[in-house]
Amino acid sequence: MKNHYLDQRIKINIKQLSITEKKIADYFVNDDGTLANQTLEQISEYIKVSKSSIFQFVKKLGYNGFQSFKIDIAKHSDYEPSFEEMKFISGFDTLSPNDSNQTIATKVLQANIYSLSNSLNFLTHEKLDNVLQIINSSETLHFFGQGGSSIVAYDSFHKFIRTKYRCNYIADYHMQLSFATKLNEKDCVFIFSHSGQTIESINLAQLVKKSSAQLIVFTGNNRSELLKYSDESIIILTEETIFRTESLISRISYLTAVDILYMIVMFKDYEENINSLNKIRSSVKSSKRISTQKEPK
Repeated sequence: MKNHYLDQRIKINIKQLSITEKKIADYFVNDDGTLANQTLEQISEYIKVSKSSIFQFVKKLGYNGFQSFKIDIAKHSDYEPSFEEMKFISGFDTLSPNDSNQTIATKVLQANIYSLSNSLNFLTHEKLDNVLQIINSSETLHFFGQGGSSIVAYDSFHKFIRTKYRCNYIADYHMQLSFATKLNEKDCVFIFSHSGQTIESINLAQLVKKSSAQLIVFTGNNRSELLKYSDESIIILTEETIFRTESLISRISYLTAVDILYMIVMFKDYEENINSLNKIRSSVKSSKRISTQKEPK
């Protein structure tokens, strides 16, 4: 059975695998459930790879050593999102034209639930702390994206405008480039690009890097050029297949990741943020029509 936890961890932490690393990765990902109980020597002997190569591979995954790796694997031993067992599907390719409307609705919902639990599993304490530290050191938050990612950027802006921070969203690419020349050390820029290959987003990231602003990248591509310009990144991995495009499953995961950040920010500085939220509610209230008609007797 495929170890989805290790598979995702490898994809996020290692951009390119050597022949030896691929051999180790294949063994880890296709673990039969005994990996946490094996010694370094046993694995080395079984797959014919040196102990030092396995140890270095584990370090690349973010562990302090082989023992901490085994502890983490044991801790996530229940994380086996097998669709057969959990009644989830891995993609829309399992759908059939003969499926009823209700069946399609159920499968789509189950796929969304799986993708959320799977892709957000690696929003670690360390990564959260790093992102929040960048936000806390900023005065203004900027949200940029192209195409479908622009929708995620706008939704993020819509959330964070309720916080104590000044927020900014610009849809037009040329305006984004122009605005990037005005950034300073009090600015935090969020760039959303699921493919990580959009040239406009890469150009924008390069401009941000030239300024004193800090950059947080949200992407689904752990090999993206965007990552070398970012101060921190959140990688959203989804198992997309035919009909299951970036505009569907992955967008839900991005929005949820931003929801998590938003809620943490709101509660960590509760008094200031609730004051900002109340001011916005009071302002928006004036735009709502209050009925003066009496209820019929």
